Amino acid sequence: MRTLFAPALLLTLHLLPPAVAWSGGSRNVLWFASGVLIAAATVAFVRQGGAPRRVAACIFNLLMAFANVLLAISFRVQGAGFNVEFFAHANWETLVFVAVALRPVLWVALAYFLLILCSLFLVPKATVPRPRTKLVAAATVAGLVLSAPAWSFGWHIAGIVVDVQSALWVPKPVLRLTPTAPPQARSLLLIFAESLEAAYSRADIFGEDLTPRLTALAASGKQFTDMRQVSLTAWSTGAMAAAQCARPLSADGPLPDRLQGLPRGQDLLRNIARGVAPEMEGATCMGDLLTAYGYRTVLMIGTAIEFGGIDAFHAKHNVVERLGFDTLRHGTSEAGLTKWGSNLQHWMIQDETLFSLARAKIDELAQNAKPFALVLNTMDTHGPSGFPSPRCGKSRGMIDAVRCADRLIAEFIEEVGDAHPNLVVALLTDHLIGGGADKEVLGLLVPHPEERRLRFVVWGPDLAPGVIGHPGTHFDVMPTLMDVLGLRDWTEHYLGASLLRFESPWFSHDRPLSLRVVHELPSIQLQAGDEVRFEADGPIVDVDGRRLLATRKGLNLRDAVFAIRLDDAGTGIDFRTFDDSSGESVVHEVERWADGDALVGVSTNRTFNAFHRGASEIERSSADTVATVYFAGIYGAETFVTGLLATRKVIRFPPVGPDRARK
Repeated sequence: MRTLFAPALLLTLHLLPPAVAWSGGSRNVLWFASGVLIAAATVAFVRQGGAPRRVAACIFNLLMAFANVLLAISFRVQGAGFNVEFFAHANWETLVFVAVALRPVLWVALAYFLLILCSLFLVPKATVPRPRTKLVAAATVAGLVLSAPAWSFGWHIAGIVVDVQSALWVPKPVLRLTPTAPPQARSLLLIFAESLEAAYSRADIFGEDLTPRLTALAASGKQFTDMRQVSLTAWSTGAMAAAQCARPLSADGPLPDRLQGLPRGQDLLRNIARGVAPEMEGATCMGDLLTAYGYRTVLMIGTAIEFGGIDAFHAKHNVVERLGFDTLRHGTSEAGLTKWGSNLQHWMIQDETLFSLARAKIDELAQNAKPFALVLNTMDTHGPSGFPSPRCGKSRGMIDAVRCADRLIAEFIEEVGDAHPNLVVALLTDHLIGGGADKEVLGLLVPHPEERRLRFVVWGPDLAPGVIGHPGTHFDVMPTLMDVLGLRDWTEHYLGASLLRFESPWFSHDRPLSLRVVHELPSIQLQAGDEVRFEADGPIVDVDGRRLLATRKGLNLRDAVFAIRLDDAGTGIDFRTFDDSSGESVVHEVERWADGDALVGVSTNRTFNAFHRGASEIERSSADTVATVYFAGIYGAETFVTGLLATRKVIRFPPVGPDRARK
């Protein structure tokens, strides 16, 4: 009995994760095959030896089981394998959340790992040893090759490799906070509606408009109808950061100490090691700006505020009052709290109760003379099937939760708008619904991937109702809101721009999906003979393997010069953009700043271009727009190289002789 029981138990345990994550297709077939091979190889390995073999088998199987469980969780929760969103949540706060709010789930996981150990120690030793080393090794290797977690993690790393190789490096913009409060400071209420995407209003998809109240209410506000979800914005923290900072929550945090001494060329390891830093160190975000303008800033969210790095992000960016589940639940009745599944711990305050608390908070904030900004995050439409408030009755799935959210959010917006007529109210879908959501909803949405959009509507005093139809992203939300609030200095910011005035800058990049933002000039080190490439699309400078997108404040280069300065050793020491705003000739500004050093860059400034290329040639090359010129070399030397960027020129560094000859 024992001879068969232990191997059967081990095999069942290895097949359990792919069974839990089952969705059909070749992935699951290979995952099952991997489990069979690993279990068989382990049993054969353990039966041929003593305690050392069992210990080694335990360690190996626990690691495999851990990887399988993580991947199964990823597929169940988000409908996808390992990705940025998954690893953004793989932290201590998530473990604490599971331990508190989903304690039975944690106990089940611990029991699973304990059974793995027990099954290995129950495998009997072979009575007649038979050497099967090669067969066991072959089965183990095959099991690892077919392992779904290995494939999933490999695809994730491959994506990082491609991203590193094709990334557009945007230097940190120079931002100076010079607060000048507008004549009539307006307060702001920004509502992030959990997964409440615009497609729910599509009768052609759902058979009816599931959000009729919000559809009618949107007609009285400014509607942005082509808001698209782009990379690094597909989960709540990433979406909230992108909408408030106009740049993605990317893997640009500080390096661990053990990696500080690595050579600069080991970019892949550096990017993997950074992870996703929710603090957004160094970025200038909405909370920073509004605090500088004298606003009182508040965050209210119905779940644990630490989860997913939401508290860390807002704390770093001057949101001084942050209220989450642990704070807001005091004085809240049991009816206003939600459990995840049956007999699990409370984990969130439902939206009906949250809106009641938010109304009281807005009334309190409005009594002060200073303006305020309240960021609110709803949760009733969270996957997999929603958690509608008790007022809406018994739910049969996400569609009922959406109908309930439509009613509650519309009533809340109407009430606070009537009570506070000087308040700017914005409603934004935090992100599109994920792949682990309600099967009925996904079945209707999946056939329309190109038509799914974020919901973004703004209501405010003196803001005329209307429809903005050109495309936008999360990155355009903050500059648009700054424009509505009257803070005109911030209508262009990082990768976003006010959609009331401009086209979204995101869609002008040649490779927007691989865009990565860094906080400093990459550590360029050129040697004699190294290539510097200039590409017309972008415009882009490929220097020392780094593809730098020439920008002003993270936006398109408009009538300006972008220059990288290098010392005698070919090391990048500074970068700047120049324009005509100072009143001084751009040519003289660049010459004084260069001070005889080598420069690499591009220019769209007509004065600079005409001086270096000749006015007639520039005019001939640009019938409707100002031509873009590249330049490189010792500034002021006779061999200072310039040319029209459309030629995609390749030069060798340095492009002048060792004499550094000057005019």
